[in-house]
Amino acid sequence: MARAKYAALGAVAVAVIILVAAFLVPGASRPPGTAKPAPPFTVFTVDGEVISTNSSRGRVLLLDFSGIVCEPCRIVEIALRRLYAEYSDRVTFLSVFIGGYGSNDNASIRSFRQTSESEGRPIPWHLAPDPTGNESLQLKYSVPTLPRLFVINETGYATRDWSPPIGFTSATVERDLGAALESTLAGTGSPIDITAISIPALLVVAAFLSFFSPCSFPVLPAFMAYYLKEDAKGAKASNRVAAWRGFLSSLGIVTVYGIVFVVIAAIGVAAQGITKWLPPIIGVVLIVLAILSLLPFQYHFLTRPFIALKKGIAARFGGKWEAGLGTKLFAFGMGYGAAGFACVAPPFIGAVLNASALGSPEQAILGLGLYILIVVSLMVGITVALHVAGDRALQKVKAWSGAMK
Repeated sequence: MARAKYAALGAVAVAVIILVAAFLVPGASRPPGTAKPAPPFTVFTVDGEVISTNSSRGRVLLLDFSGIVCEPCRIVEIALRRLYAEYSDRVTFLSVFIGGYGSNDNASIRSFRQTSESEGRPIPWHLAPDPTGNESLQLKYSVPTLPRLFVINETGYATRDWSPPIGFTSATVERDLGAALESTLAGTGSPIDITAISIPALLVVAAFLSFFSPCSFPVLPAFMAYYLKEDAKGAKASNRVAAWRGFLSSLGIVTVYGIVFVVIAAIGVAAQGITKWLPPIIGVVLIVLAILSLLPFQYHFLTRPFIALKKGIAARFGGKWEAGLGTKLFAFGMGYGAAGFACVAPPFIGAVLNASALGSPEQAILGLGLYILIVVSLMVGITVALHVAGDRALQKVKAWSGAMK
């Protein structure tokens, strides 16, 4: 009876989440004749050209939202190169860069274009940073995660709103967008409505995508298997204890994006001049670490300061200290949050920067509060459901893990 009760509650929770997401996620098709034109915009490309919805009338526009440090965007870039070669005489291609790490800096985007490794040559289509404040395309087109693409027809109506499915490839992108371009050019593409959402709503969508984006979703089976393994040790915990464990895991995710929020909100738009140097520094560190890992040496001396620190902390508590289950789950939560960083962080940063540019920090704070509430609720719900389902959930995880990956 108890299990049935919790299963029912879980089903209701999932239904509510899907219902809320359906209202928040834009781009739903409308009956013919009722869709509104795509949100108007004007951007200045890195080459000084002006691209706008008005100047693009009479020509199909492919609008791509990208980021300099967005790895899934590189998959899209490969497909766009092929589509550009086929459709550039009839379609205007525009990539708008959002988020930090130099994505709002013309010089950084130009450098990125020149050093792009895809097919060994620079990106040939228009590139532009996202304007700030009320002119932000991220806000107008409700882009909570990357990559995201829109097809806009000759009369200014959107006919396709594309987000990547789990496990997508460049062939997936080329197939989906190629079909959308063909139907739009032929005049058979049905207009869809795009609803601009507020900064808090954008962060709410980002909260859902922290779990279900292509970057982070493959980590979910690992978390489920790990929790079930730990939950099976010792006496069976109560549902309240399971909920507490889920809360600790959620704090790990919240900590990752909380740090990002605090840093970006404090530095504001000026952060763009600092964060653009982080990727090359991190890249050099990773290359050095990779080389060191291949050499036949041991580097125990690097861990000795941390071991000494651990012993010092343990001494203060009167003995040997080992990380408990709560600490491990918190760390797993941080890993889960970090796994989705490439998909979620650029739009997350962009939303916070836009709030700063608009002089509306209260919108970003409200959005962060809603983000925390949703992340905590999702993780607690998943953890309690795992606790109730037990071994059955583990078998499901094993059966689904391949498809999830």
